[in-house]
Amino acid sequence: EFERIKSNEAEAVPTSVEEEQKLAKSQTDDAKWFSVTTTASGSVSYERCDPPVDATGGKMQSHVTGGRKLKISSPKWVGKYVVGMDAFADEVVGAKSKNLAGLRDKIPDWIRLPSSLTIPFGTFEHVLEEYGANKEVSKALKQLTSKKVVSKDPQRVLEEAKNLAMEVAIPDGMWDAVVDGMKSSGIEWDFDSTKEEQKEQIGKAIKSVWASKFNLRAYYSLNKARLDFMDVRMAVLIQKVVNAKYAFVIHTSNPSTGDPGEIYCEVVKGLGEVLVGNYPGRALSFTCNKEALGQHLSNPSSDSKGAMINVESFPSKSVGLYLPESLMFRSDSNGEDLEGYAGAGLYDSVPLHYPEPQRVDYSNDPIMTDQSFRKDLLTRIAHVGLELEQVLGSPQDIEGCVDEEGNVYVVQTRPQM
Repeated sequence: EFERIKSNEAEAVPTSVEEEQKLAKSQTDDAKWFSVTTTASGSVSYERCDPPVDATGGKMQSHVTGGRKLKISSPKWVGKYVVGMDAFADEVVGAKSKNLAGLRDKIPDWIRLPSSLTIPFGTFEHVLEEYGANKEVSKALKQLTSKKVVSKDPQRVLEEAKNLAMEVAIPDGMWDAVVDGMKSSGIEWDFDSTKEEQKEQIGKAIKSVWASKFNLRAYYSLNKARLDFMDVRMAVLIQKVVNAKYAFVIHTSNPSTGDPGEIYCEVVKGLGEVLVGNYPGRALSFTCNKEALGQHLSNPSSDSKGAMINVESFPSKSVGLYLPESLMFRSDSNGEDLEGYAGAGLYDSVPLHYPEPQRVDYSNDPIMTDQSFRKDLLTRIAHVGLELEQVLGSPQDIEGCVDEEGNVYVVQTRPQM
């Protein structure tokens, strides 16, 4: 069947009138297979094709399952409302948290990691089932999310489930654990326990991440992979938002060409939401040859930056997002990085405050006007990708930023699917 392709958190759309007509026709065709091609900058085109065949000449099974049944575990609550980096482990937190902890003491000092704290797997279920104030919500949610009920009208039922999840009461003990945990983890934040508004804001952000378990796209994606969406457990990774001058996304294996020897990156001004959100315009995108980068790093005096960096597109985005001080609550589920299942981006990450979009002008920014500055910045970003891939042992999908002082931060990394 025709599948919507999701690129950079936005649905792929037809790139021309001709493509739109083909899409409309495909909805009435009997064909089940389409060949989809993309460019590094995100343009999408497609056409009907014959089903692919395996080595024996037989039709291949869906790429989602790869011919084998996937399994998803449902970790139990570990008895703590929050855990610090030292306790980021399997069956406790998701891959986003574990990968950050795994980078400590293994990457150069110039690559910084934001202080982090995670609400572990099973906390939502524990609070829902064991905290008396949630008795009625728990009962209603259990009835609503049974397979028989959901399958009749997934869109309506899941929306109701989301609303119920937002009604969950957070115990005072959990609130105290979050506040104390953030302080001990080095997350600098001015807490005022007398302000109910601040408490409500943080609680709403946490519950919004939990509630994103009940989203329609994730439900269908898991259902297609023969996985039960109720087996998803949602950890919440808490970080302080870095005041970013530039944000970047790195794919350490070029997703457009499939070339493992080439890094593909995108860069924008301001926060990374402009990259992963549905904001019009293009980022500055570039590729970097890993072999040439390695040679340059071993001999920095050589003039090889120009040869190894290839700018694919210059930025045309007119909007930047800026938020000097806030917190980010990132989804970190057991379903996002399941081996053999492309679950990245299915669930929500929620800022404590939502940034206001601002008009940006790249024409007078040094990333455009200063060739030496641009080469140095792009080289450093590509270097981040090379370092993390070597440390973690596989191609990575990395999000990070550069602050006003030029410090480079990696805010999350996960295996590239």
